[in-house]
Amino acid sequence: MATMNYSVITRATCETSYKETALELMGGFANDLRDQASAALVRYGYFGTGPGAGDLFFVQNYQDLAGFDTAQEVYATSSSYNSFFQSGKVCIVLRNIIKILPISFQSPPDASPKYLVLTKGAIDPANKGAAIDHVQQATGILSEHGALTVRYGQIITGSNVGQLLLAVSYPSLDAIEKTYDALNESQVFKDLHNIVDVNRREIVRLIG
Repeated sequence: MATMNYSVITRATCETSYKETALELMGGFANDLRDQASAALVRYGYFGTGPGAGDLFFVQNYQDLAGFDTAQEVYATSSSYNSFFQSGKVCIVLRNIIKILPISFQSPPDASPKYLVLTKGAIDPANKGAAIDHVQQATGILSEHGALTVRYGQIITGSNVGQLLLAVSYPSLDAIEKTYDALNESQVFKDLHNIVDVNRREIVRLIG
């Protein structure tokens, strides 16, 4: 798999009656991006918590932004993407680009995540290196209690520019519960919260 240096996250509202169809179309569009834009990873689903619970979630990861540039061309030709928006039942509310930061984490080869926890926080730029170190130190706890993938990045577009985003996938809600029970007892997690002002944490139910 290609190195993933950039992530593009899209959030959209969707009429409840159209949700199942929308998720099917997102699956088709995900395949188009993998095949035609060389996306290193594509995941999609819906937000299960937070003020926008039920909103659709779509993330695409690339080695460089040239891949996302190619994705713009795929948007224009993908029948799934065009059907998605021509329905009039879906509306994008957010699309941000994230620069992925260097975190080492050994994911299981057959990882099949069902949930993604997104945690966003503001930070003094002077503490960015320390935050990366703290997250790296916490990866052992994450792995021990069931986390499947860990990615940390800095938002570089949109209203939250400069804020950090931690994305950790899990096989179950039980694994999330056990992970946070352990993290809350961890000094490194407390140290991380001392320098990062967490302002949002949401759980995404992954479908594909």
